[in-house]
Amino acid sequence: MNANPHGIRLSLGSTGPATRPTTQFIRKLGRHHFSHLRAIAEGLDVVDSAKRYLGVEHGHQAKTAHEQTVDAVRAVARRHNESAWRLIGLAIQVALDANQPSLDDFIADRGLDGWREAEIAEMYAEAYPPAGPGDYKARRRSKLRERQLALLKKLEYLAAETPSPTDLVSGWFDEVTAHKLVGAGILTLSDLNQKIATGGRWYRGMPAIGEHKARRIAAHLATLLPRHIAPPKPVLALATSPSLFAALPGPAPGTLPGSGALLPSAQAASAPSRLLNARNDQEAVEAWIQARAGALPTATVYRREGLRLMLWLQYERWGKTLSQMQIEDCRDYMAFLQNIPAKWISRTRAAPGQPGWAPFRGALSHKSQRQSIVIIASLFTWLQAAQYLSQNPWPLINQKTGDDSSEQMMDTKALSEAAYREVILYVLSQAPSPSRSRILFILRFVESVGLRSAELIHAKLGDLRLEPEGWMMQVHGKGSKNRLAAIPGQAFEALQDYLESRHLGGIETAPPHAPLLASALDPMEPVGYQALYEHVKGWISKAVAASALPSNERSRLAGATTHWLRHTFGTRAVAREVPLDVIQAQMGHASIQTTMGIYGRAPMRRRAEALAKAFA
Repeated sequence: MNANPHGIRLSLGSTGPATRPTTQFIRKLGRHHFSHLRAIAEGLDVVDSAKRYLGVEHGHQAKTAHEQTVDAVRAVARRHNESAWRLIGLAIQVALDANQPSLDDFIADRGLDGWREAEIAEMYAEAYPPAGPGDYKARRRSKLRERQLALLKKLEYLAAETPSPTDLVSGWFDEVTAHKLVGAGILTLSDLNQKIATGGRWYRGMPAIGEHKARRIAAHLATLLPRHIAPPKPVLALATSPSLFAALPGPAPGTLPGSGALLPSAQAASAPSRLLNARNDQEAVEAWIQARAGALPTATVYRREGLRLMLWLQYERWGKTLSQMQIEDCRDYMAFLQNIPAKWISRTRAAPGQPGWAPFRGALSHKSQRQSIVIIASLFTWLQAAQYLSQNPWPLINQKTGDDSSEQMMDTKALSEAAYREVILYVLSQAPSPSRSRILFILRFVESVGLRSAELIHAKLGDLRLEPEGWMMQVHGKGSKNRLAAIPGQAFEALQDYLESRHLGGIETAPPHAPLLASALDPMEPVGYQALYEHVKGWISKAVAASALPSNERSRLAGATTHWLRHTFGTRAVAREVPLDVIQAQMGHASIQTTMGIYGRAPMRRRAEALAKAFA
């Protein structure tokens, strides 16, 4: 019989009093102890986490230090009458779907650049939903993990002490190490800092303290007092450790991945903040995310960029903080993004905390480099406005990355006239069905109106109305902005045919609350993004495969989705000499430069023809 059906285990649980080792590791609880427990909760190995966060040397010491940490934090929980105190120290395995892409990959694969963040989050959740009602064990483990991390965060606020230079070393180092330090005349953390600052073999004369142990002591001191010392050279050097980032824990709720003592760069601002209640860089970055991100996808990207910068400062700039960044650092970071070293790139598609993980998945595209710089510059502008930073070096350098020389400006994700005709002919050749009626409506309607997928999904029949200028549709689009989209004859006829196939009559008599795009099984039930995506992609793929299009055209259309139909509208409209301001308003572009930037082929044709006539 399985005694542990939910995949929950005690991570090296506490030993009984009779077998407890005599060495004492925990006297005061600091934030690094809670960082250690969060890392364990996220799946990091106990020995690796204890060595990184608790400053211990050997595996058996790591186990003992972990046990004492669990006991100490559980005692705090019990004193505060926390009924879930037993969750502390548990490693709750929450299995992830190995085939589930990251949010960035999802956006890239589906061509969702420029979409509203809330729309992307909804689409992603629909494509990769959390455990369903039938997966009771997975849902239970997930809820327990969330409850565990929330409890650790609460207890850290209640009990974690901030080390001071005047604190005795006996309060923050294990009993054996502290005894050796005191024997060498090093009584306080400040004494230790001054000793290390002398350089050389400062540890000579202390029994059983060699170079490796001395470096771990120095690294642990940098964890305890990041704002009072110049951090020593990192114990693990990038040049000799390609798996340096393998032990980074995953993000705890509301914190940056790898939070706590992992990042010496996360330290308090140099001056008191009057507008921002942040004690260190990590909390400041998180405050910026909460204030400006607005939606989960944006928060994910912001958090990733903040983590990458702080890791770079730690390992490439010897532990600098955000407030210590100078013009040279900004220039060097831009150069770093343009040519990322192999050691910073994940060898496998691993999650934080797993072997092979690193901050980057590969070389950044030109567009991604530009996005990173824009986000980081925005972060610094906000932190300076919040009085967390006294100066901002980013406006003093040239942040422009120029255009990508390899970008093909004439390429566009749109169906050519020939490809569109082949797809329509294929659909018409199929037997009548609700699915056939729906795809025919989508093809004809979007190709002549230019809606985004999310706009099509959320539209109701009541959004359409007849005005003196003709049929119009009110659209709630990108950026939560309303606009009116004209419904031309092709789109209106397609809608009427589609409503007739749904047995709703015409637009004049159909229920206003009915969805514009409906399920093939229920004419009054809307469809989600994933259903729309698979429906359109499936029909186009079959049509292209059955067509007589050239092989290069068929290969190009292999990735065609609903969003291609919106691009098809823009390309057709420009080619048929619809004024650009009309196209801009119809598609909901923020500026006419966006319209020109996407649909430049038709204007180029007119430019070429005009110049050919002038210089025949």
